[in-house]
Parts: sequence; structure tokens; C-alpha cells
Amino acid sequence: MDSIEMIVAFGLAITISSVISRLVPPIPTPIIQILLGILLGLTPIGHGLVFTPEVFLVMIIAPLLFREGEKANILSFLENSSAILFLAFIGVIVTLLGIGMTVHYLLPMLPLAACFALGAALGPTDAVAVKSLSGGLQFSKKSLTILEGEGLLNDASGVTAFQFALAALVTGGFSVTDAAQTLVFASIGGALIGFLLVWIKGQIVLLIEKASAKDVSTYLLLELLLPFIAYLLAELCHSSGIIAAVVAGVMQSSGFRHFSLFEAKLATVSENTWSTIEFTLNALVFLILGVEVAQVFSPIWEAKEFSNGYLLMVILLLSFLLFLIRFLAISIFFLFKDGWKQTKAHFHDLLVLTFGGVKGTVSLATIFILPLTIHQVPFEWRALLLFLTACVILVTLLVGILVLPRLATDQESEPLDKQEVTILAEVIHILRGEIKDKEKDDKKRLAAEAIIDSYRDRIHEIYLDSFTLETKEESDEILSLMVTIERDSLNEAYHHGRISEAAFRFYQRFVLTINRRIQPVSLRSFLNMMYLSFHRIMWSVTHPRLLLKRFRHKEVQLTSTDYDAIRELFRENSQLIFSSLDNLEDVYDSFLLKYFITQRRRLIRRLDQGTFIPLVLVRQEPVYAREVLRGYYLERKAIDEYEVSGKITSWQANEYRQQTNLLESYSLNKLEEEIPWRFAIRKRHFKKQQAKGAGK
Repeated sequence: MDSIEMIVAFGLAITISSVISRLVPPIPTPIIQILLGILLGLTPIGHGLVFTPEVFLVMIIAPLLFREGEKANILSFLENSSAILFLAFIGVIVTLLGIGMTVHYLLPMLPLAACFALGAALGPTDAVAVKSLSGGLQFSKKSLTILEGEGLLNDASGVTAFQFALAALVTGGFSVTDAAQTLVFASIGGALIGFLLVWIKGQIVLLIEKASAKDVSTYLLLELLLPFIAYLLAELCHSSGIIAAVVAGVMQSSGFRHFSLFEAKLATVSENTWSTIEFTLNALVFLILGVEVAQVFSPIWEAKEFSNGYLLMVILLLSFLLFLIRFLAISIFFLFKDGWKQTKAHFHDLLVLTFGGVKGTVSLATIFILPLTIHQVPFEWRALLLFLTACVILVTLLVGILVLPRLATDQESEPLDKQEVTILAEVIHILRGEIKDKEKDDKKRLAAEAIIDSYRDRIHEIYLDSFTLETKEESDEILSLMVTIERDSLNEAYHHGRISEAAFRFYQRFVLTINRRIQPVSLRSFLNMMYLSFHRIMWSVTHPRLLLKRFRHKEVQLTSTDYDAIRELFRENSQLIFSSLDNLEDVYDSFLLKYFITQRRRLIRRLDQGTFIPLVLVRQEPVYAREVLRGYYLERKAIDEYEVSGKITSWQANEYRQQTNLLESYSLNKLEEEIPWRFAIRKRHFKKQQAKGAGK
């Protein structure tokens, strides 16, 4: 039962971290997960977690590095192979010596071999953490390639170096020659095992194909098992399991594939499955780090051997020294390789490589290999070494979070794809021209209008993706302003009896749809959203009667008088919004202001024409499905014409078609789903209202 509770607790923590990271994008997901891990570590569930390094390596590190190897750009790695190999092997050894000697000087009671073990554990950088911290940031391709390649290889050198330091701690003997030979043979052996395992897997696949027993689930399971088998088999052969997992991933991605429907299905399922596994395992890494920080913090912090201030100084000094050693090693390497002028010209890349060398998963897993006893005597310094490692990892992550965004180059997020906008606009133009032939059929006309609105929304999303962070913040602020105006005016109208309770609740739902479009991309926009949420909560507290009625009577029944009141209030609020936006012309982006004004005027026309609500209802009609297919047909036709005329490349056309196919598949699946019962009730009520109006 305890294991089940732990699984549920970690699953809940992973889900919460995902939600918080979406709500507060400025705070990196790893930091959120570490904080949640610390909270979890303070609970009985966290206290019951027994950390097993071998399980951690095989169940989490191996599949993550396998996936990184599968996605690795081998050509880029080969172009920067000298820098990658230098950092992955020489860099780890230099870090081992520098950190080991420093720790022995600062804490002379620690055995020298134990100090070197700490240095070896802090040698490898974390490819997973680097990717998490650099996500959404723009760095040079060379810097990212070196960081990724180093992160894939230095785990093996770090673990091997740690094992030799541990052997020296236990036996008192150490041989540099033996260590170097073991590292080389372990790496080569791991690479051969990874290569051989993928070849065997390929032969199994061929046998399955010859037996005409193709199955997506079987193929996917074979792929998912590869990193675990590669790691375990390599360790059994006294080779590097980490290198075996990485090489298996690289070889898995380099195999030839047939262009068939089966391969397409397999690729789609595999990508979706691995993306979920990646996020889950990444989250587990940082959650476990937080739990371990919570577990080792109290015993060391309350110990009397060292003052807390001195320990804090040691942690900060070791973290500073890690970055300093890394900077000096990288600088010396590039000075010898490229000369002074080239190194000076690429000083920015040196800083990125330096502060991208954060520590993480393997360092945590490695230090936990330290034995509880040595020669049947409790190893009294084990807790201190765990504490120092966990805290240094946390400090390097914080430094990376603070420094890397300042080293990122300015960017426009994504360049505006004008050709895609033009294609979608052409579809809108054709659909708009076809509406004249559908004037006699209200359902067809409304369905076409709904499709046109969906294409307008897609164009807006393309523009929004091309905005800078500052422009996205402005968009959120404008939406927040609109919500505030709508909500204040709505509350005032209801308070003075200008609208009924039913009209109030209907209008409130419309305001909530605007509120949901606010997607905080910075601390400022997040605070705006929190203010609106707090305002809504306070209103609910001060109006408990309406809140209770909302739960008791969920269906809103509007009369013709309510419609008139809603139209009048919507026009008044629109004028207030237009006036406010006009006064902000010198503050916000002109395109944004024009877009929101145009969108608002379109809603006014819909409300005046009486098509605002029917446009929602028509989405469940069969005629809507036909219009959806018509829109995608026109979109494909436009893509083909643009490709033939040379306005877009074949690669662009292929990308557009993939998006269209994905949208079409999703749209049809959603249209085939059963209509929700609440929507069906509303639809029936609306038809009754229409019948009553026709009878009058």
C-alpha cells in the first residue's frame, strides 16, 4: 500500500508541476519540481523513499539518454567532436582533481579518496537539465551541440572515475593506468553492446515482417525495451551501460525506414509515447532531487561538527569553482585549437558553454553509490557528501536559470509565416464567396460562417506565435483590460437591475471565455491573471446567493427581453473598450489594437444579426462536418497551387499538409463523438425558444 501511495503522490506532483509551469512560464519547470520534491520529502511518503542508485540509473537515466541519442544530430556532433570529447573526458578528470583537492583543503577530516569521489560525482553535466533550462532560449547551434554531446558522453566518464575513487576509498589503493584503461574499454564495450543490440532488434523485426505479423504495439514495446536491456547487458559485461544506451539510441534513429502507412502510424505513436515518457522521467529526476535535499538537510544542518555558515560558504565556493574550472578548461582548449582571435570572437559561446554545465541526475545517482559502511564500520561522512552534492546541484541549476536567459540572443520567437497566412486567407475568401449560394439554407450559411471564424482564429494564432515576449505580454494586458471592463460593467448592470439573473449568468460565461484566452508568458502577465482570478473569487464570496443558484440551476433560459438587455450592455461595453484602446495607441502594438477592435466589431455584428448563439449550436449539425471537409479540401488545393507555382517549397508544402491532415483527423473525431447531455439540453431549449418566437 505504501508503494501505491508513493506512486500516486509522485504522479500528482508531476501533474501539479506541469500545471504550474503553464500558469507561471517565467519559473523553469525543474525548479518547480525540485520545490515540490522538497515538500514531498517533508511528508511521511517522502521519508519512506529509499533511493537505489542502480534502479535510478537503469529506470530513469538510461531511457532518457537513449531518447537523447535517438534525437541527436550525429553530423553536428562529428563537426564538434574534439570539443565534446575534451569536455566529456578531460573536463571530468580536471573537475575531479580541482574539486577533490579543494574539498580536502576546506574539510581536512574527509579522506582524500572521498573528496575525489565528490569531485567525480560533480564532474558530469546534465543533458536533461540543460535541455530543460535552455528550452525556448536561442543559442548558437555550436554551443547547444557541444552541450548535448558532452551530456551524453560524460556520464560514463564520471561514473567510471567515481568507481575508481570509491575503490581507493575502500581499499586504499589507486592506479591511474588501470583507471584510464578501464574507462577506455568500458566505453568501447558499451558502444559495441549498444550497436549489437540494435542489430539484433533489427533482425527480430525482419522475422516478424516475414511472418506477416506487423503490429504497432509489438514494435513499440521492442523500442521501449532497448535502453533497459542495453544498460543491463553492458553492466553485466563490465562495460558502460550509459554509453550502451546512448549508442543504442543513435543507431535506432539511423536505420532505414520504409515509406508505408504502417511506418507512419508507428512513428506517430512512438513520438507521442516517448514525449510523455520523457516529461515523466524528467519530472521524476527533479522531484527525487528535491526529496533527497529534504532528507539530508536536517541531519547536517543540525550537526555540531560544522557551523551552518561555513557549510554554506563551502557549497557556494564549490559551485563557483565548478564554473571557474569549466571556463578555464574550455578557454584553454579553444585557445590551442582556434587561436586567440577566434576564441576572443566567440567569447559569448564560451560563457554559454560555461554556464550550461549545470549538474543534475547522474551526479545525484552517483554519490548515492557511496557505501553505508567501510570495513564493517559506518561511513560517518556519507551524509555530509550527499548534502554537499545535492546543494551544489541546486545552486548550479539556479545559476543556470539566472544566467542562461541573459546569454540567449534576442529573437522574435518564430518568424511570421506569411505564406501560411496567405493560404488561409485565400480559403476564407473562397468560403466567403460561396456563402451567397447558401443564403436560402440557414444551417449551411451558419456552418460556413463558423468555419470562416475558425480560419480567422488560426491566422491570429500564427501572428501570436510570431510575437516577441513583450508583444505577448501586451496581448495579455489588453485581454485583462477587456475582462476588467466587462466584469465591472456587468456587475454594475446587475446591481442596478438592468439585466436579469439569467442574462447576467449568460454574459458572465462570455467574460470567462475571454479570461481563458489569457496565457501568462511572464511574471507581469501572470500577476495580471492572478488579479483577475482573485477579483472573481472575491465576487463569488460577496454574492453567495448567485453562486448557489448557479450550481442548482445550471441551464440559462433567456427571454427576448434578456437578449435585448445583453445586446445593449455589449454595445456599451464595446464603446468603453474602444475608447480605452484608442487612448493606448502610443502604449501598445498597433496590430494588436487593430485585431482586438476588429474582432469586437465582428461580435457586435453577430449579436445584431442574431447569429451569435446559433453559430455555437450549428457545430453539432451534420452540415457543419461537410463544411469542415470543404474547408480542408480548399486548403489542400491552395497548398498544391502554391507549391506548383513555386511560391512555397516542397518542404513547406509538406509541413502545411501535415498540419491540415492532423486538424482534419482531430476535427472529424471530435464531430463523431456523442453530443454532451448539457449541450443537447441547451440545443433543445433554443429550438423551443425559436418555435415560440415564430408562433408569436
